[in-house]
Amino acid sequence: MTARRLRWAAWPVAALLVTAVPAAAAATPPVVTVTVNANAGLATVPGTAVGVNHAVWDSRLGTDTVADLLGGAGVRTMRYPGGSYGDIYHWKDNTAPGGYVAPGTDFDTFMGGVRRAGAQPIVIANYGTGTPEEAAGWVRYANVTKGYGVRYWEIGNELYGNGHYGANWEADNHEDKSPAGYAAGVVAYADAMKAVDPSVRIGVVLTTPANWPDGIVGAGDTATWNQTVLSIAGPHVDFAVLHWYPSGATAEEALTRTEQVDDMI
Repeated sequence: MTARRLRWAAWPVAALLVTAVPAAAAATPPVVTVTVNANAGLATVPGTAVGVNHAVWDSRLGTDTVADLLGGAGVRTMRYPGGSYGDIYHWKDNTAPGGYVAPGTDFDTFMGGVRRAGAQPIVIANYGTGTPEEAAGWVRYANVTKGYGVRYWEIGNELYGNGHYGANWEADNHEDKSPAGYAAGVVAYADAMKAVDPSVRIGVVLTTPANWPDGIVGAGDTATWNQTVLSIAGPHVDFAVLHWYPSGATAEEALTRTEQVDDMI
């Protein structure tokens, strides 16, 4: 619909360009009005936009029953090992010190469920209690040894909640918990992981616009989290991770509160 509007608007412009204009009127530029409907649909939302967290504490993770239900529901993206567990989970021995890992929820089981559902994985590399070498080893196992072709990898989960801004819910063993410290870590992770498989895409954790702690300059910092992280890690990453928690007592109510989507875009 937008393309048609633009083509229609272009015809008067073309006519003005090819029509002879009297000398007296030539000094006055023609006025053309172009109207664009910004609310018109510009693209189709891809199926991969519908996704779920698949957490290692879920004893049903990777089972045929759950995979079939998710596949039938149209879920085409599955995120592992699930939220803040991403910063305490160690893939090689399927452990998460300080948290609960259900039996039979290892990475291979997860990938079996992903494939059965016809989905794609997004994996959180452990930044909080892990290392770039551990993450690179995971890439090697996933894409070289097993041939899973895992393309999207996030570096940690909600690291701005590591205590630097006061609130502390995300595990982070690094001495430097500032955005600059995280950004430097992301560069190390991205370089190590892409050295194993250059086709992987690396995601960096940002603060959601208009949501805490967006816009805050922390103690000892010179800029906000997003400005600092992007200025340092930007050239090394491929996508950004934003977490939005819509309010509402019911799903129907939450779907009416989309104002923050505009802020993020």
